[in-house]
Amino acid sequence: MIDTSLQAFRKDQDGCEIVAFADVAARTVLAWDSALKWPQEHLDALCDLAARALSVGAEGPQTDAVQTAIIARPTGCHVFVRAAPGLDEVLCCVFAPGADIDGVLSGAVQLCASLSGAGQRERA
Repeated sequence: MIDTSLQAFRKDQDGCEIVAFADVAARTVLAWDSALKWPQEHLDALCDLAARALSVGAEGPQTDAVQTAIIARPTGCHVFVRAAPGLDEVLCCVFAPGADIDGVLSGAVQLCASLSGAGQRERA
């Protein structure tokens, strides 16, 4: 289920090179989809970047932590989203240079919530 959801999301987003679902507190990529094979060290670096961008491990309550981060570089754009405050599961996306990421965030948050079970946690 996770693999097909990630694959469908990536294929629906123009210029999306990789999408990964990660537990940033554990610094672990749980699942990912890409047109190209990414070496483990690149997946680890992506997870570390997500943790830093979203202030995971920072002092203070994690409910105050950043929920969304976008890092634009000449080589492309990294998008990181949390489904809900305080959750460790994050969706990580890497887009090619020039990709239009305007419509990505809402879909990314929905997918992350679905994969992490955030909606079920809020209702419990």
